[in-house]
Amino acid sequence: MWCVLSRHALSGPARATSAVERTTMPDDDMRTGPELEYERWSLEIRRGALSLAILAIIQNGESYGYDIMKKLSGQEFESLQVEPSTTYPLLRRLERRGVLEGRWSDASGKRRRLYYVTREGRRILSRMAESWKTLHNQLIQLVEEAGL
Repeated sequence: MWCVLSRHALSGPARATSAVERTTMPDDDMRTGPELEYERWSLEIRRGALSLAILAIIQNGESYGYDIMKKLSGQEFESLQVEPSTTYPLLRRLERRGVLEGRWSDASGKRRRLYYVTREGRRILSRMAESWKTLHNQLIQLVEEAGL
């Protein structure tokens, strides 16, 4: 399923518009052609990378959703910055699929969910990392062959 990005997505983290936003946006705000193709490609790459990034962060130790977002908000991870509306549904999905487990913690005085990577999740993370490295290396080769 393709998502249309709003004009605002160009200045901040990419976000998909809802069906309601798409139908009410003026025609000149609708991206078409090459720019739309780039925006779609960028959004899809980012979506796939976020699962890997989040699992890699949690692999280093248990983490709260807020801590994951804080880590990804640093300058060195600018392309992976996420909003709560992306982070928490992704964490829940990874938990439902058995890649993560969460437990409630009151350590900070308020109840928050602390996530850790399961044994099966570590296996999947390893496969994801290897797939990403292979894909990255092959794409670099093609881009260099193209002189880009």
